[in-house]
Amino acid sequence: MYKYVLIDLDNTLLDFNIAEKEALNKVFLSEQIELNDDMMDRYKNINGKLWAELESGIITRKELLDTRFEKFFKSIGIEADGIEKEMLFREVLNNSHELIEDAEELLQYLKAKGIITCSASNGVYHTQMQRMKASGIYKYFDYHFISEKIGYEKPDVRFFEHCFEALRIKDKAEVLMIGDTISSDIEGSKNAGIDSCYFGDKDVSATYTIRNLNDMKVIL
Repeated sequence: MYKYVLIDLDNTLLDFNIAEKEALNKVFLSEQIELNDDMMDRYKNINGKLWAELESGIITRKELLDTRFEKFFKSIGIEADGIEKEMLFREVLNNSHELIEDAEELLQYLKAKGIITCSASNGVYHTQMQRMKASGIYKYFDYHFISEKIGYEKPDVRFFEHCFEALRIKDKAEVLMIGDTISSDIEGSKNAGIDSCYFGDKDVSATYTIRNLNDMKVIL
């Protein structure tokens, strides 16, 4: 049924939670701050709002990356160079490549089935490419669609239209999007008129919902 699969990267194939925690720990320690639950929640609240604004087209990716740490540290009374902290954060993130359980097995399965497999990520191009290569999964992909390169973020329909054009899609019924983020992956798929598979444990209106990646073998 599906000839093309678009797969999100962070927390779908690559474990972003582990990578983020390691990177934040280094950033926080640069200001002698302990990475505890309260500090993590504060950062995630600020970062989450900025990502929502990015996905809505209110701010640019550069504005998000340049200001999120400045805003975080300012919220706890510290003046910090946001760009410098972002560089420190990305140094660690670029070298983190832990995989979600069964991620490589799924990609091997798709390859064996002859399904055109594409990464589809709202991320920094260099970071995502480096992490895929370091984790050993880069070789399984036929195409890479990274928002920084495309110029649009999921759920913007233009992100998906770029994918369709590059893949020369004639029938959208042949395309499936797999991802863990409701706002970008699932809503974006609906906006673009393609089927979606939600990877997570929330009650979501997607074409399919899976709790582990091996469940994709039943669908595909």
